[in-house]
Amino acid sequence: MSNKKKILLIPEFNSFGGTRSYFISLLEFYSSQDYNVTVILTKHQLDTEIKLLLKHYNYKYYNIPDRNGRFKKCLCYFPLNLFYDIPMIFPIYFKEKPSVIVVSNGTPGMFIGLILFPVKFIYIFHTYPLKSKIVGLSSIQKLFLSFFLNTNKILVTVSEYSKKQILSNWVPAKKSKHIHVIYNSTKTHVKNLNSVNTNVYRILTLGHVTWYKNPKLWIEVSQKVIRQRPKMDIEFIWAGEGDLLNQCQDLVNQIGLDTIKFIGYQENVDLLYQKSVIYFQPSLLENHSISVVEAMAYGLPCVTSNIGGLPESVVDGETGFTCPPHDVECFVSQIIKLLDDDKLICKVGQCGKLRAETLFSEEVQERKMIDLYSSLLNK
Repeated sequence: MSNKKKILLIPEFNSFGGTRSYFISLLEFYSSQDYNVTVILTKHQLDTEIKLLLKHYNYKYYNIPDRNGRFKKCLCYFPLNLFYDIPMIFPIYFKEKPSVIVVSNGTPGMFIGLILFPVKFIYIFHTYPLKSKIVGLSSIQKLFLSFFLNTNKILVTVSEYSKKQILSNWVPAKKSKHIHVIYNSTKTHVKNLNSVNTNVYRILTLGHVTWYKNPKLWIEVSQKVIRQRPKMDIEFIWAGEGDLLNQCQDLVNQIGLDTIKFIGYQENVDLLYQKSVIYFQPSLLENHSISVVEAMAYGLPCVTSNIGGLPESVVDGETGFTCPPHDVECFVSQIIKLLDDDKLICKVGQCGKLRAETLFSEEVQERKMIDLYSSLLNK
């Protein structure tokens, strides 16, 4: 009989983005540790790439229905989600008898009901909970988790900011020791430091084209930078899908600047990083952006908003520049400061690369995850 530790993994992710990248890295990590893994996925998650990965690692998987119907949105959030989470997952849990259940998601509270199962439990946040608009609901959530969070049932998040938000809105302070911070990571050792040796200054953004990524401000900043430096060959490129993609493409067409581009989903983002000189991300909400960490690993100076966990990656004035998320002029001035000084681009980019290697490498993350899983599973 196998002595492998058995993991039941329940991820939330879309066709691209940080939660998907994290899920793929989890599969690789579990394989390196020789865990026995079963994955629970909805139909839309099981695309060609995911099928090939599951086959490659020889991981068993189950399909479950999406949260559809009239109350779809409600079924994502506590406490109504308990009526979906528990009956949907319990038969699989009972059949597989895992050593630990791991939930990895970007929707606070989704699948939190699985903490009730009599098994070790890891709940991974890729975002952070905001204060509930429903009076008293935050208190109910805190009471719920105060009963069940312990040394065998833990929360993991990817920034110190997120941990503070969890303690503020979700978990009583006395349970803080059961919340662990492990930053997002990137393959720093395969990246090459960019040097400015190009006639085109490409400024890159990756991510969902949706409201919290601040695309309207991004367009405004792009226009102002290009118009303030008319003699420079500058391109602003945003790669990614999202509900505002078509709207933003139409808006750019109306402006008439073909150097501002929303290019949709791109499979080879490595090439985009290599051809860029600055990374720009003016998000309104952000936990700990994988794209920012990757850009730093490529030696790109980052200009980002100063919200959420972004300042934990980008040290203002050292590895990049941060601005209030609605301050157009701040973003414009910081990008122009870099564009006007190739040496500054290289200096700031090199500092960012060193920070990525020190704090956000896959090796650093793997050591922390090994310690976490060993501590939990060997009890």
